[in-house]
Amino acid sequence: MSDLPVTAQHPEVHPEPNFDPVHRFSAWLERMDRAAATIDAYHADVADLVRAYAPRPVEELSPRDLREYLSARVAHDEWAPPTVRRHLQSIKTFYRYLIAEESLRAPGPAESLDEPVPEPRAPHVIPVAQIDMLFEWLAKRARDDGSARMDLALYGLCYHGALLVSEAVNLTIDAVRGGPRVMHLEVVGRRGATSTVTLEGEPAAWMARWLAERPVPKRAHHRPFVFIHPRTQLHTSRQRAWDRLKRVARAAGLPAETSEAIGPHSLRHSHAAHLAARAIAVAEVREALRQRSPRYASVYFRE
Repeated sequence: MSDLPVTAQHPEVHPEPNFDPVHRFSAWLERMDRAAATIDAYHADVADLVRAYAPRPVEELSPRDLREYLSARVAHDEWAPPTVRRHLQSIKTFYRYLIAEESLRAPGPAESLDEPVPEPRAPHVIPVAQIDMLFEWLAKRARDDGSARMDLALYGLCYHGALLVSEAVNLTIDAVRGGPRVMHLEVVGRRGATSTVTLEGEPAAWMARWLAERPVPKRAHHRPFVFIHPRTQLHTSRQRAWDRLKRVARAAGLPAETSEAIGPHSLRHSHAAHLAARAIAVAEVREALRQRSPRYASVYFRE
């Protein structure tokens, strides 16, 4: 399976999702007297699915499509087992609604799926020497290339700050404080919780330089975000960040196996593995990754 399923494999294409079934689903949940928080969560979960496969109608998705979607979210967004189970429950309820109210043929594509409980494992870890090659190449290009300066700051966050790519691309201007020596970021995580990430030295300098020349976005609703692409003047997306990093890795001369496997999360995980290799305690790795459970941080210490 490629890095991202469906239309996200083609970052230049932005098909318009059809959210009408999702709105009808939410209205049905309301008629069923579901709690407002449940309705909001189910709506968001199913909207993500619709968005991922647009413009394909959700009525045409197969069990394999749903399985690949959940697997991709586990790999790319580091979903923990409870998150996978919750999303699958939302998706199953949605398809049960389509069968009951909109004449979808039973049993629907979700019923045959078991609730997956993925075992945490350390993904592809990039050797320190290759990490150095990547950032040295970006730093050299950044002297004359605004796009490289943005990528240097963005991927610096993913490695040195151990940010998830979604956290990095959704970082806002008002969440950044400090300067080229020390910078503090208020990062909004997957569960909506805010944590502070501190950058020092080169990563802080990369961010400061990028913020000083960040272009004005052409669209008003993109204005809060830090990462506005110099060429398009649009907020860079998670999918584009994945695609660009692969091109950067190839251009920087990284081995083919690394260039094929690399993604922004590879940088985050490599940072954790490199911390573990320096005999830093599990608790410190967990703190660097801002994870609640030591179970996930401990995978970096396995032989």
